[in-house]
Amino acid sequence: MRIISPLLAVVVGLTLSMVGCGGNASEPEQAPPAESSGVDEQRPEGEVTQMAICPRVWRCDSVDRNFVTLADCTAACGGDTCYRDYACRPACECP
Repeated sequence: MRIISPLLAVVVGLTLSMVGCGGNASEPEQAPPAESSGVDEQRPEGEVTQMAICPRVWRCDSVDRNFVTLADCTAACGGDTCYRDYACRPACECP
């Protein structure tokens, strides 16, 4: 009896895995209909649809330039106040 019980468990396990635990194996699952979004269909092939967030930079109103560090911004802008902003450009998306 000791050999038959594990053998029976293996046979039942394999049978259930092939049938799908009681499901009808003859009918394949149907995929839900794809929702079309007009925006993605209009994009050319190979274009990335998700864009990265633009990097943060330092800016001031007196100089039309982006700075990586606050020290660089302060040195270039003199007494003008430096503030954080996003370096917006077509390759990234600004929040």
